[in-house]
Amino acid sequence: MGEDFYDILGVSREATTPEIKQAYRKKAAQYHPDVSSDPKAEDKFKNIKKAKDVLTDPSLRKTYDQVGHSQFEQAQKQGGFSNTNFSGNPSDFFNNINFSTGFGNLFDMFSGGPSSAAPMRGKTLTLSLEIDLEDAYSGVAKTIHFNRPESCSKCSGTGHPPDAKTTNCPTCNGSGTITRTSSTLFGQIQQVITCSSCQGERVSYSKTCNSCSGSGVSMNKVEFPFQIPPGVPDSTTFLFQEEGAALKNGINGDLKVTVSIKKHHHFKREGSHIYYSCEIPFQDAVFGTKIKVPTLGGISDLTIPPGTQNGDTFRLSGCGMPQQGRKKSHGDQINKIRIPTPHPSNLSSEQKKTLKSFGKSIGEETKSGIFNKLKEL
Repeated sequence: MGEDFYDILGVSREATTPEIKQAYRKKAAQYHPDVSSDPKAEDKFKNIKKAKDVLTDPSLRKTYDQVGHSQFEQAQKQGGFSNTNFSGNPSDFFNNINFSTGFGNLFDMFSGGPSSAAPMRGKTLTLSLEIDLEDAYSGVAKTIHFNRPESCSKCSGTGHPPDAKTTNCPTCNGSGTITRTSSTLFGQIQQVITCSSCQGERVSYSKTCNSCSGSGVSMNKVEFPFQIPPGVPDSTTFLFQEEGAALKNGINGDLKVTVSIKKHHHFKREGSHIYYSCEIPFQDAVFGTKIKVPTLGGISDLTIPPGTQNGDTFRLSGCGMPQQGRKKSHGDQINKIRIPTPHPSNLSSEQKKTLKSFGKSIGEETKSGIFNKLKEL
């Protein structure tokens, strides 16, 4: 028998949906396979997500609380729970399946019969966040601050005080929906939509909440923490379901956060590889040497072989960016060698004399090149 969903998330059985979502984010950040070193992190992460999915769905949570963890898991393996029950009548079977089209229920398109309106969703909120390349390399926990429409705390999202009197909505006559009829090649098609006056509540209230003016939502400042995994690509968009704008009598919208990576002063990223340009003096290129070069993971030794030319590249394996979905796997750092040439006006008399001797020692062919020009100064 698996672990109880409440225990997995570390919340009480009386926890609210926001509390469950907050606990999920903390646990998910701790056991994300790209972040955690726990060998069982992937399985734990799957269980954490499953627990969140069940406990944030009102109907599934109600069923889970009624039947218990063991029976719930067994029923899920056998096909899961549904919000409707099959009575044995064949017509009930088809009524319980939602064949949806742009005009509503598929059967309505041909029979003209009405269908129940689907719950409305709040707006999807989109945010952007810029991070350093170093943070993209190691992964980082970030908290973003923004304003979000949330369920009004004064009226609990109802839009009216508890003592408000009710009457049937005059727009929909208490049905909660409005039926629109349109003519097509298939005949008359009916589309059922939620009543815009009562938002599907079927009633009108004598009073409205003075805090939200009856909308059921209020604008609140939010601190939203989330974990950015190591090796995240530039312009990655993270989707957080039902963390967007709240809507009276509806489902919260989603939250999308797009992460971009700042341009680095020294490193250039291409996929999982990092490119770095380093200078060495001419004599080191001739005789070879060992130098220390910076990488995103620290300082590494790089061997320069004798006879290195300007523009040669040398690879440091495993010193690039972490590769997404591949634990402990990194790209490489490609180091491009630059051999600077001193400006003639900056040479001392002794250096010019030495260059002249050097030019003589390597023969007339070399004299026609750069060293000959330097000798003539």
